[in-house]
Amino acid sequence: MLTVRRIPPLALVVTLIVLLGLCPTRWIAPLTGDLSSVLWVPLSPLSHGATAARLWLRPRPNTPSIDEATAVAEREYYRGLWHAERIQTELLEKKLRLYEVTVGGASRGVAVRLASANVISRTPGSGGLALKVNVGSQHGIAAGDIAVVDGDAIVGRVAPEVGAVTSVVVSMADRSVGRFDAYIVPAAQEKSNRPQVIPVQLIGDGTGQVRGDIDLPSGVRPGDLVRLKDSQWPRGAQGMRVGVVTEVKRKDAQPLRGEVFVQPAIDPAMVGELVLKLSAGSTQ
Repeated sequence: MLTVRRIPPLALVVTLIVLLGLCPTRWIAPLTGDLSSVLWVPLSPLSHGATAARLWLRPRPNTPSIDEATAVAEREYYRGLWHAERIQTELLEKKLRLYEVTVGGASRGVAVRLASANVISRTPGSGGLALKVNVGSQHGIAAGDIAVVDGDAIVGRVAPEVGAVTSVVVSMADRSVGRFDAYIVPAAQEKSNRPQVIPVQLIGDGTGQVRGDIDLPSGVRPGDLVRLKDSQWPRGAQGMRVGVVTEVKRKDAQPLRGEVFVQPAIDPAMVGELVLKLSAGSTQ
């Protein structure tokens, strides 16, 4: 008797899958969609359960509606405007305080006018920087007027050539400024009513500093403050800060004489806005 051997169902399924995989795609494409739908039916409950568990463990973020998104965008816009206005208000308050300090530091009996200026370019000079600013003769600027920052820190003075709407401020360290008289106040006596005053004559040294000769017994030390006192400069500039002593060297040929090096109070390379102090009568 002939015995027919039954083929296992799994082998039959595998054989069918292999045969279908060898068929051209255009033959089986119409059948795959329906077949996948049929096979997915028993897996649907398991899929829904897994999705529900995922949403329970990690909830979906709330998506704002169109009205809510618009409100949030408007809020951020007006918040940005508020911050911009706050910054502008702080700048105006700072400028007002600067004007008050500058006018308050003027010599008694001197008519002082102020002109705010922005630096529009910088040009290397004779050992210092020349700052081109956006004010000129139409704004009352004249050669020799001084430029200040922080109320009493001298940046430099206006060069002889003054344009209608622009002018050039030459920094204190520039050799073209020439020699100028000043005095040194010991750091410990800066706030004293009657501080020690040590006269000195300074000139730019070509390296961004100013220097001059000093008597060593005078006791000048690094950190001492230097202020202007020169009759050839405007009266409104007298007593303003020139800089700070950085070094004192002894002269080999003159044992009792030394050389003092002064770092200007303001670095011209870092100045973006300054105040031009215009006095009635540039010199006395």
